Amino acid sequence: MKQERILEVFTELSYLTRIKRTGWVLVGVPDPETVADHCYETAIFTYILSKYIDVKVDIGKALTMALFHEVGEVRIGDFPRRAKKYVKKFKKGAEDSAIHDILGDVVNDIIPTLHEFEECTSVEAKLVEAAEELQIIFKALIYAKENKGDISEYRNDIQRYDAKGFEIAQEIADIIKVKLEGYLGDKKYWEIGYKENN
Repeated sequence: MKQERILEVFTELSYLTRIKRTGWVLVGVPDPETVADHCYETAIFTYILSKYIDVKVDIGKALTMALFHEVGEVRIGDFPRRAKKYVKKFKKGAEDSAIHDILGDVVNDIIPTLHEFEECTSVEAKLVEAAEELQIIFKALIYAKENKGDISEYRNDIQRYDAKGFEIAQEIADIIKVKLEGYLGDKKYWEIGYKENN
């Protein structure tokens, strides 16, 4: 019965409101944002940024990418950036399988849209990627402002931020950088979890 399956999808996706973003947990942020919080704010950033760019965007497609881009994490969990080199090979396949199993028979038209986001070739995918990364450094700024956790490692994320050619996103990132530096001052980052020991 289709209605039962739709309810199952709603139920499973609601668990994203309980899964804490692991990167924030590792830096000691008490009660950090959830995966659902991250997706919601990414969608908000996507929508607002779309109003200040010179290229036409299919906003429905972009918001679908933003809202559903972490669906697979409800089954495989949220990996912090420091896990990337260890899980990159299997993570994409695992997420693809999870997304297909969760959504495939209910809203299978989302799956190609999410693949498009992963490939990051369309203007919508690039906009959402820029918005997602902007959301992360913005959240770092908020946690630093509230003196929650050791946010010093997020200086690295700001240095690596790629606005995907969207000038407005880069200008916002530049403001975030200045404000974050003000909150962090001369606090140094101790690179635990990123160095390789040979």
